[in-house]
Amino acid sequence: MYTNKLGDNRHYFLMILLLPILLTACVVSQQWSENYALVDGVKTNDPVIADGNLNTVGQSQLKKGSGSLDLDRWQNSESIIILPEKKKIYRVTIHSSNLEDFQLLALNTQGEWDVIHDHQHNKDKVIDIRLKQSVITDGIKLLVRETTDDKARRHQNSKIERENEVTSDGKVRKGGYVYKITGPQTAPAKIAEIALFGYADAAQ
Repeated sequence: MYTNKLGDNRHYFLMILLLPILLTACVVSQQWSENYALVDGVKTNDPVIADGNLNTVGQSQLKKGSGSLDLDRWQNSESIIILPEKKKIYRVTIHSSNLEDFQLLALNTQGEWDVIHDHQHNKDKVIDIRLKQSVITDGIKLLVRETTDDKARRHQNSKIERENEVTSDGKVRKGGYVYKITGPQTAPAKIAEIALFGYADAAQ
């Protein structure tokens, strides 16, 4: 009985001694790569979102509109980063003060965008996303679906007006009130920085 207890104690102390070594090995094997969004040759639809400076703030961009306000007023904006070569990406960090709902998409080999992450009801100013599966790509898109500034934008670009009518004898007859849309109903995301990472020992 005494021998068993002694053996258990030895195993316990051995585990205590080995635990820091195992943890260190895990950390070393999962060091993050450089920020791929800052390598030479990167292209973006707003240079400020990947300039390495958190004090500069850019914004997501609207795609070219159709020319119809009815069709374009709810159009989503987007931030795009195109890398000079494909990288294996595990982690994306986004610095934004107003981003709420969004999707991350990766460019596939057919030139199409695949959704790799869906994010709703965000409250953080720094959004640190660890992908469930790595993605090998040379393009990442942030598709903005909702920001905290949308309500103010809707208020700014909407109004209620009375539509009066002019009768045949030149008199003005008061008409009913009409709700009018005068501009976009969605606001762009404020983007200070988007960073893309792989593992240092798995950089591709």
